[in-house]
Amino acid sequence: MSLNTFSAFVDFAIRSESSGLDFFILSEAKLSGPGRDALSRFRAEAEKNVRLLRTVLRENVTELVMEPCAAVDESAYAAPEALEAGDLASALGVLARQRDFLRDAAKCVNLREVRRTFEKLADTKDRLILESKQ
Repeated sequence: MSLNTFSAFVDFAIRSESSGLDFFILSEAKLSGPGRDALSRFRAEAEKNVRLLRTVLRENVTELVMEPCAAVDESAYAAPEALEAGDLASALGVLARQRDFLRDAAKCVNLREVRRTFEKLADTKDRLILESKQ
């Protein structure tokens, strides 16, 4: 499916964060040690991101719905069906797909606030990925 409006971008980002959050919660329950700590950080960030994206959608609904933008294929960023809960590598893959979507969507967005939000979230995902690999 092709995303071609700002509201579609934000809606997809919210759905992606929510499904990532569900995955992180399941995975966190199955792991212990440093992997569990990383997943706890991923979960906390996803919770904040969902709230932030919902606020962006609510505050910019008129502009977001009306402004067309370059189409982005959401299937390129969808998580695989068979993710292994409790696997840190799968969690990192979820973060990487989310980051890639946010970076690509930011390039298409003309609204400065939305673009900055997407870029900020992508930078945070980069930081989480790097921290978990150390």
